[in-house]
Amino acid sequence: MSDTAVEQAPVRGAVNDDQVSGSVNENPADNVSEETKTFDEDYVKSLRSEAAKYRTQARENAEKAKAHDEYVQSQKSEQEKMAEALDAASRERDTLRSEMLRMKVAQQKQLPASLVDRLRGDTEEEMMADADSLLEGLKGTLPRPKPSAEQTGAGVTGDADAQTDPATLASRVVGRR
Repeated sequence: MSDTAVEQAPVRGAVNDDQVSGSVNENPADNVSEETKTFDEDYVKSLRSEAAKYRTQARENAEKAKAHDEYVQSQKSEQEKMAEALDAASRERDTLRSEMLRMKVAQQKQLPASLVDRLRGDTEEEMMADADSLLEGLKGTLPRPKPSAEQTGAGVTGDADAQTDPATLASRVVGRR
């Protein structure tokens, strides 16, 4: 072996002879010496004023946050009102569209006015099919509209346009007296 002295490094978790003899203290926090730190008065005042500034800012921010939340709630109410108004307008539009379509189909199919409300369907084609089925079911029970003279050709003599011209008809009536 060599003549040089070798220092032994302390081993973590190893027990010294000092610890074995005497009482065992199970609370390691008690082994720490209590050193009290002292701060000068100016430093403490600056810390307190900084803390007061932050408390003031926190109060102001809390008030602003509350005002913002109230604003958001008021806008939400306005948005909800607008959404309800839009829904009502959309429902009314759809109702009027459907009513207009029923009238159109009834006119095209020469359906009596009393049966217009009975037409069902969302599209014109569906309503046309429903009108056809209604008319088929009521065949023979509905009074037929009387055709006009132009539709049948009855009573038409000579030029048909001349008979419908108001000036020509007026001259004929005056000439008969």
